[in-house]
Amino acid sequence: MAATLLDRLLTTLAGQLHAFSVCEVQDGWRLAFPPFDAVIIHCVLKGSGGLRVGNGPWHPFAPRSIIVVPPRRAHALGEPGAVARESRGEEHCSLLGDGLVAFTAGDGSRDTLMACGTIATPRGSALGLFDLLRDPLVEDLSSSGVHRQVFDLMLAEVASPSLGMQAMTEALMRQCLILLLRRHLPRDDGTGSPLFAALQHPRLARAVVAVLENPAAPHSVESLASLAGMSRASFAEHFSQTFQQGPIEFVQKARLGIAARLLATTDLPVKVIAGSIGYASRSYFSRAFRAAYGTDPSTFRGGEAAKDEFGSAQVPPSPGAAVRQATEPAKSQSDLRGAAAPRRRVLVSEEGALSSSAAETAKPGDS
Repeated sequence: MAATLLDRLLTTLAGQLHAFSVCEVQDGWRLAFPPFDAVIIHCVLKGSGGLRVGNGPWHPFAPRSIIVVPPRRAHALGEPGAVARESRGEEHCSLLGDGLVAFTAGDGSRDTLMACGTIATPRGSALGLFDLLRDPLVEDLSSSGVHRQVFDLMLAEVASPSLGMQAMTEALMRQCLILLLRRHLPRDDGTGSPLFAALQHPRLARAVVAVLENPAAPHSVESLASLAGMSRASFAEHFSQTFQQGPIEFVQKARLGIAARLLATTDLPVKVIAGSIGYASRSYFSRAFRAAYGTDPSTFRGGEAAKDEFGSAQVPPSPGAAVRQATEPAKSQSDLRGAAAPRRRVLVSEEGALSSSAAETAKPGDS
């Protein structure tokens, strides 16, 4: 079961990663960034130094390392010493080409060079692996020839910009991210993400997989506890401790997160979306959606909120807008994720509609 969940999470994360910049740091300098409403990924192509998140400790990195910075946390990269000169990313940037932005610390020397990207962290989502990440992840991937090859290909792309560089860099960064997760997920390293923890708890993982694979099912605390092979009380306690939310709250967030994505990326009628995730009543679905997203489903679909939540997984920003968007701090960083993708027309079988009793099983407060 844990492997099934891992495969699903890896596929989802790979689709959400969006390459947007290159960081160039001269020896003796460091590059500082404000908080962003996204997880930041840095792939170290050459050079070494340190990462500092907020006022925390310095974490050393080496060539062919991948760095994951938690959302909404300021961070700095480069020389960790007190004598280092610091450059603010938003003040020293330029368009590198093909949609990528270059952030520079120093005179432009590429003593340390990184390819950088983002993973959106939509509101109300129960599915984000990094959503509750408290500490940064720094992983050296240089031990394997396969890993080295991916980084070397990325370095070649960035060193000689040409047509398709942004797309190629993004594809290679996704491979690096999957390599990182393959290493981290099987071990318990206290990173603070609830889905990392669930994978270390096979019984909880079985319940999580059931929700992700069939969010429209009539899930209840009792049914999920049964899948986990635990008593209701024990399951509810362990689930709440791990995920910082009750089981039914998790189910609700999972359902509404799927609904938000379908609203943003398809032309499915609201009633069909509601039924496909377990709501027999459109009005009940609309109330739940409004409580989570601050607007009704139809308004969300036609407004800026849908673009802010899901644009990055679909369409990268235009080259002309990249410099402006990539340097805006947290309250506007969602614009970096670009315009909303054209909605797909999707056919859903009648099996998506559930009975009223099934839809009403997972209600807020039942956890």
